[in-house]
Amino acid sequence: MLLGDLSREDYAKSLPPVFARLCGKLKALDLVALPLGWQDLEDGIRMNVMEFETSPVEGKKAELHRKFIDIQLLISGEEMIEYSLSQPNLALYDEYREDDDYQLTPTLENKNQLFLKPNMFAIFLPNEPHTPGNLVTESKLLKKLVVKVPVELL
Repeated sequence: MLLGDLSREDYAKSLPPVFARLCGKLKALDLVALPLGWQDLEDGIRMNVMEFETSPVEGKKAELHRKFIDIQLLISGEEMIEYSLSQPNLALYDEYREDDDYQLTPTLENKNQLFLKPNMFAIFLPNEPHTPGNLVTESKLLKKLVVKVPVELL
């Protein structure tokens, strides 16, 4: 997992080139004005812009991807994401949905938490389970986008 903040001048300094390029494109956009839904960021790379209320992490399932890397960028609001860097025990996960590239688990082993504020991003690599959309102190509306990057681009 990688963390960063587009507000920093040096946000791309230690990012792999593909992430630096994509984050540069995101930084050039008027993020607040982006319409909701799926849209192309560049050829072969799509992003989903969404708005929703954050909610308690209790009862949520963590998601895991195999073919795509998530760049999750917070546009407005605040968000807590639980994640794990432990090797996932796939016996604890439900079936893999190949078309949508995810599988879920109710049990996140050795979990950690990260807190995003606007312009901050988290990059989750394949097999790095994460539970996004959690409230920090109370439920609030957030706007965020998730870029789906094919793992072959690394």
